[in-house]
Amino acid sequence: MGSDSSGMSGWAGYMLGQMAAESEQSRNLFVAKTQHRMVQNGYEVRIQNLVAKGQEFLDHIKWQEGIMKERKDQIAALEADLAEVRSDLERQRALTKEWVTYADVGDRNMERLQKWADDAEASLKQYRALYGPLPDAPKSSS
Repeated sequence: MGSDSSGMSGWAGYMLGQMAAESEQSRNLFVAKTQHRMVQNGYEVRIQNLVAKGQEFLDHIKWQEGIMKERKDQIAALEADLAEVRSDLERQRALTKEWVTYADVGDRNMERLQKWADDAEASLKQYRALYGPLPDAPKSSS
């Protein structure tokens, strides 16, 4: 029986060693899988964060595009107003030029009238000096 019990103990020891080795291997496999999942989850979290940031960035770009469109519309309206103001300014300049010309002609005519009035006044003085006061004008009946 001694050899049987030592064979049995050897076999039991072998089995216990196998079980311990399988248990160690199983534990190592479990730890490796868990660590792999944690690493993978870490990458997934990072990827999700990057996707969220990317979406946030795209939303911001769309918001800025909306603002840019508003600004472009405002600029187009201002450019149209500016073109209208320039056109009005050119009409005003042309009108002002006409009035300056009219005023110059008026000034020349006024100078001629003043000269004529001065000549008439001088002639009247000369007449009065020679002939006395002018006779009264006859009254017209109306």
